[in-house]
Amino acid sequence: MALLALSHVEFGYGSDTILDDVTVAVEPGRKIGVIGQNGTGKSTLMRLLTGALEPTDGVRTTGRGARIAFQAQELVVDPGDTVRDQMRRVFAAELARADRLAEIETALAADPDADTQRRLLGEYERLQREHEAAGGYEVERRIATVLSSLGLPKSAWDQAVDRFSGGERNIIGLAGVLLSRPDVMLLDEPSNHLDTWGLEWFVDFVRGTDRAIVMVSHNRYVLDRCVDEIWEVRKGHVTAWTGNYSSFREQKQKALDLQERQFRVQEKEIARLEFQARRQRDMANAYDDPAQARRAKNMERRAERLRKVDAPDRTEDRFHASLRGGKRHGDIALAVDGLTVAYGDRTILDGVELTLEYGDRVCLVGPNGCGKTTLFHEVLAERADDDTSVRIGAGVIVGEYSQLHDVLDHSVPLLEFVADATRLTNSESANLLHRFLFTRDDLQRSIGTLSGGEKSRVQLLRLAHAKVNLLLLDEPTNHLDIQACEQLEAMLADYDGTLLVISHDRTFLDGLVNRVVEIRDQRLHVMTGTFSDWWDAKRAAGEDTRRAALELRSVRAADTDAKSAAREEREARKARQRELRRLQREIQRLEARIVRLEEQQEALTTRLQAAYEPGSDPDVARAISVELADIQGEMKSLYSDWERAASALEEV
Repeated sequence: MALLALSHVEFGYGSDTILDDVTVAVEPGRKIGVIGQNGTGKSTLMRLLTGALEPTDGVRTTGRGARIAFQAQELVVDPGDTVRDQMRRVFAAELARADRLAEIETALAADPDADTQRRLLGEYERLQREHEAAGGYEVERRIATVLSSLGLPKSAWDQAVDRFSGGERNIIGLAGVLLSRPDVMLLDEPSNHLDTWGLEWFVDFVRGTDRAIVMVSHNRYVLDRCVDEIWEVRKGHVTAWTGNYSSFREQKQKALDLQERQFRVQEKEIARLEFQARRQRDMANAYDDPAQARRAKNMERRAERLRKVDAPDRTEDRFHASLRGGKRHGDIALAVDGLTVAYGDRTILDGVELTLEYGDRVCLVGPNGCGKTTLFHEVLAERADDDTSVRIGAGVIVGEYSQLHDVLDHSVPLLEFVADATRLTNSESANLLHRFLFTRDDLQRSIGTLSGGEKSRVQLLRLAHAKVNLLLLDEPTNHLDIQACEQLEAMLADYDGTLLVISHDRTFLDGLVNRVVEIRDQRLHVMTGTFSDWWDAKRAAGEDTRRAALELRSVRAADTDAKSAAREEREARKARQRELRRLQREIQRLEARIVRLEEQQEALTTRLQAAYEPGSDPDVARAISVELADIQGEMKSLYSDWERAASALEEV
């Protein structure tokens, strides 16, 4: 039975239909990738699946008891919440149970009466079984593993979430969903802000988990490695395809080719019937023959009934531009020599060196926060004439693409910004914007209201018009859909200048760069080859896992480690409880024996006093004295044993 399903769902605003007659289902364990151009309704589909939107028509159903978690692109948190607070909220039940177990341990150590002790021990054993079944002993380990593996260092876990960037908040939200282990995870662009190490860990996690996952993604590497079904959102409809993204591309091409052949056969037969119908109608008119007219009418009806196959729609909304046209610069495009960058006591880059020659295609890689964007900023910064740490070559015109879109003025209308940036007239600017898929209604929108994909197209428009010969691109594919990524790849393949790019999109990089520069230990390490060549070398050297992270090569291996650790902790707890109960029983035994001996001592003391009265038998007094001395000796030993047991109880 499906965990989550939409049946004949429609959704729209007023007369504007966004999704029409959508029927999809999420089965247990399925990994589904949602693809489609920006603006086609992918996020709307996800919100319908979560139940955040009510369909205009149709039904949303969920399996009985199915737990569903949604990771949106924007994380909303309470003011002041830390990363650790957010993660611990996921485990509220487990942490409450752990607190109760600790309370019971304290109560047992206070030496309750026998009935209370039995009740507490019964509750403790029941809660312990529940805690183990729920993975309660693994909570802190799981939090540490997921956060560090996704790229959030331990130093950040106790910082307020609202201090982090949008990309880091996206990762925090993703971590919360992965930790919650629901039956269905709904993820919206989960890999957008992960570095290479975090991306590889995420891929391993998805491949290893038994939970169902539906993810919107434009990352073709992730879609190929992770999913077994594709939902294509196109022109208001959702089509399900079996297999990963590459399989989808192949299947769709074959389907379009078949539809093309069927359409041509159909149109040929329709043309023949229509020709025959025209001849019959002409003959009917010429000879005033009703029979010929009826035959003509029947042929026209046959032709109309044949119209079952539409012409295949191979069109996609694509922008039309080229990055070519910049003048050739000299042999050296960029020279970095002995550059050091530090913020306070923290050194980001330490005496780094890098030379880019004309036509080089280089990608800059490294974990988030290692200094990639910092190096870009240093290249673009104005420098004193005597500062030779960064030199731009003669004739070089630098163009920058910023992943934060901070090169755009978010307060001005789109048309005004483009006209100012390009020095074109309003009419020319409008035509240029139209080539980048902006409509007339978009022209007066302020740039701050544009989506991430639309802002990306504005940046590409600037670069295409500027005719630059050194491109610095910082995560250019982050907000582009797959079609736009492929267009950008084609533009860069045709680009005749020098390229330095930061990206974690493996498919994008593999077809583009011929040199990889890794920032590691505040220095630059250069390797000739593709991105995959570099990553294969890292893997062979055992450097494909994050050093700061708790390694998790697969979910199964992690589960084994976690269960082993939990088992050890559980056995240790049981051992402490056994020792606690043994010491409590020992103390009770000692105290009972001491009480009895004290009573005997008191009786013997009374008898001894009577034995020393005049006329008493001296032998009786001596016998009582010996017995009294034995009791006092035993009591002294018992007091020593009691003190040791009480001290040991405090330490348990």
